Amino acid sequence: MENAKVENKTDIYHDSVVFITGATGFVGKTLLEKLLWSFPQIKRIYMLIRPKGGVSVKDRFQAFLQNRIFERLRAEHPERLKKIFHFAGNIEDDNFGLSEPDRARLCGEVNIIFHSAATVRFNECLKVAARVNSQATYNLLELCREMTQLRSFLYVSTAYCNPGRKYVDEEVYPTLPPVDWRQFLTCTKKVPDDYLNHLADYIKGPHVNTYTFTKSIAEQIVNAYKDVIPIVIVRPSIVTAAYREPYPGWIDNVQAISGIMMEIGKGGISSILGDKDMICDIIPVDFVVNAMIMMINKAKLGSLSICNATSGVTNPITWQHLGELTMKWSRIYPTKRMIMFPNFKYRRSASRHELAVWLLHFVPALLMDLRTLLLSQKKRMVTPIAKKFRQACLAGSFFSLNEWIFKNKSRFYFKEQIENGTFSMLYWNLEDLDYDDYVRRHMIGINKYLHRENFTVDSNKLMVTKVYWVWIFLHLCFYMLLIYVIF
Repeated sequence: MENAKVENKTDIYHDSVVFITGATGFVGKTLLEKLLWSFPQIKRIYMLIRPKGGVSVKDRFQAFLQNRIFERLRAEHPERLKKIFHFAGNIEDDNFGLSEPDRARLCGEVNIIFHSAATVRFNECLKVAARVNSQATYNLLELCREMTQLRSFLYVSTAYCNPGRKYVDEEVYPTLPPVDWRQFLTCTKKVPDDYLNHLADYIKGPHVNTYTFTKSIAEQIVNAYKDVIPIVIVRPSIVTAAYREPYPGWIDNVQAISGIMMEIGKGGISSILGDKDMICDIIPVDFVVNAMIMMINKAKLGSLSICNATSGVTNPITWQHLGELTMKWSRIYPTKRMIMFPNFKYRRSASRHELAVWLLHFVPALLMDLRTLLLSQKKRMVTPIAKKFRQACLAGSFFSLNEWIFKNKSRFYFKEQIENGTFSMLYWNLEDLDYDDYVRRHMIGINKYLHRENFTVDSNKLMVTKVYWVWIFLHLCFYMLLIYVIF
């Protein structure tokens, strides 16, 4: 690092070699596409790929290049895709599983690192979450010591890594409870898996899952290297589908709230455990990517700049409003996979929520599965899906029952960078985001990119009308049965 050029440049991306971890993930993939689209001056982009499901690294890379996210690049600038290079490796392995030639190439060429690789599963066992979110961050920072051309390192954290604090500023806070990250990493290596996983509930403190806890530990690790490496941190809140780029409504996973919105649109969710009046802090993925690209310019030795990539302070929306818009647009743009009429309610009481789940989720699901079996239809069973999304809703209930105020002073920096021409090709007009239009794009994106449906506005209206009257009929039957039992 002694020879690294740490000063900010007017065009930090000029002739730069970029390394992205987690490039096959939702945020990483969107970042990679945006860099190729808006920054043709970038020399090369490296990514890490591991073999998976019996598919070789080479085959996975070729399949990655055919991903739908690169459609506009393939159509207008196909030559830019040749700037993507891959290394065979795994973020969980020591030295990332890199061969010696690949390691030497990485250390000798890379100027900018975006570290977005992580496991975002809330119910991940502590051992795995620690290895991916904390240990891998430490390993990468140690590797950075050997990178003679490194100018900037960006770590993608989460806005929820300080759940014990109501007001979260753009700074690193001590972990709650106090945890020494060095001792924690040592324990994750030496303590047996089962014993460590059983200890999780005792050491997490206010963290309700291993995800936010291990990301909090990772921030402590990153903070410890600020005098060695030029580092910045971006903390997104709940990352959702793209607002504008690469395409309105772009989404390629069912994690977090997008999966819940998808299931609401299918009519598979009738109750959510949450407070409808709380702020739901969502942030479109293209805003997150733009923040990451601009924050790279703030990396400087001896200081640690942080951006809370959030919407709650700038342009808040409540869970109730988001739910209403989701139901509205899922009825206007219905999916062919609709099983019930899109309608749900937030419930703060866990007992009332559980009762609603059994009456409105599992009973209809069991009846539909029974019908499928009796008619010998080749359809996917509904009950397992209902169980899966019930667990997803419960895992996210901590976020829908609580509220945080994420201060975001970085937005003024973004505005300055855009207006002075440094990043004129980017945008951060979050205060102008029209949620009605955005949720419309989101629901269309779910149908197009997740359900892979091609449709017009009127294509599925007959189906949703039919499902609506079936829904009314079932409710009438239920209330008649209830009256019969009572009287």
